[in-house]
Amino acid sequence: MILVNRFLFSVLFLLTLFFSCNSNKKTYKILGYAQGTTYQIKYHHLYEIDKFEIDSLLVLVDNSMSTYLDNSIISLLNQGQEVDLDSLITTVIKKSLLICNETDGMFDITVAPIVNHWGFGPDKIKKMNLDSLIQPSFLVGCDKILISNGQIIKSDSVSIDLNGIAQGFSVDFISNYLKKQHGIQDFMVEVGGELRCVGNNLGNGWKIGIDSPTDLRSGFSFIVNLSDVSLATSGSYRNYYYLDTIKINHTINPKTLQPAQNKLISATILYSDCMSADAYATACMSFGFEKAKKFLNDKEITGCLIYVEDGDTLSYFSSKFSSFLH
Repeated sequence: MILVNRFLFSVLFLLTLFFSCNSNKKTYKILGYAQGTTYQIKYHHLYEIDKFEIDSLLVLVDNSMSTYLDNSIISLLNQGQEVDLDSLITTVIKKSLLICNETDGMFDITVAPIVNHWGFGPDKIKKMNLDSLIQPSFLVGCDKILISNGQIIKSDSVSIDLNGIAQGFSVDFISNYLKKQHGIQDFMVEVGGELRCVGNNLGNGWKIGIDSPTDLRSGFSFIVNLSDVSLATSGSYRNYYYLDTIKINHTINPKTLQPAQNKLISATILYSDCMSADAYATACMSFGFEKAKKFLNDKEITGCLIYVEDGDTLSYFSSKFSSFLH
């Protein structure tokens, strides 16, 4: 009887401690600007963390992977210099090569010269007609690069662009920091529209809106309720310009070496890590609707594809996506 009472006392003590800690938690927000876009963090914790910590993490990512910084590791690599890779860019390149092979080359980080060619890189040079691209002048393909002994082996003619995966990595990088350095278990991290939700927002769930790709003023196409999952969206509606009457969007098809032209206008992916979700969403936009649909089903990846057919805007949900709808 004494043992039972002691057990009950221990359980009650732990429950009291748990609810006491939760009741002392406050809600904090951090807003900022980085990587040419905005970021926001919302978290529930016993104390507030310094915004400087987050900004410092994002500076580390930029110094490693930003093509807009002349002295970043990736810029030096693209200049043909021999550079030791840090752990950040090593992680991203290795993941990129895996997903490149998984998508049969439709996600390819060696498209940097084509991205620049079409005016979406740091040089901002737009070509005047769609026929001006001479394919043999560019070396593209995941087989053109190799990581060995902390360095990357590639031809000087091969350039790397990590913009299709770097923001997803940034979300993961910050999320892991919040958990490991501060023990935060209930938070949302968003960088440029890519995000990760951990915990359940004090029991309310993390309600995330997916932009309407046809009219950004009309609000959201869907609202999803997320917990312990990442979300990334790629679309032809975010970054584009017109060449005469032809819409040129920032997603480059690594096979044709031209901006993707298909009926898919938005791909949203739910995945365990945001880096993978970001890359898969980018690949889907290159695939086009039918091939993206098959890819998601074959790989059992949860996603939403928004496309145009016969003048109508339609949506396709792959495995389990509807279960996240709010």
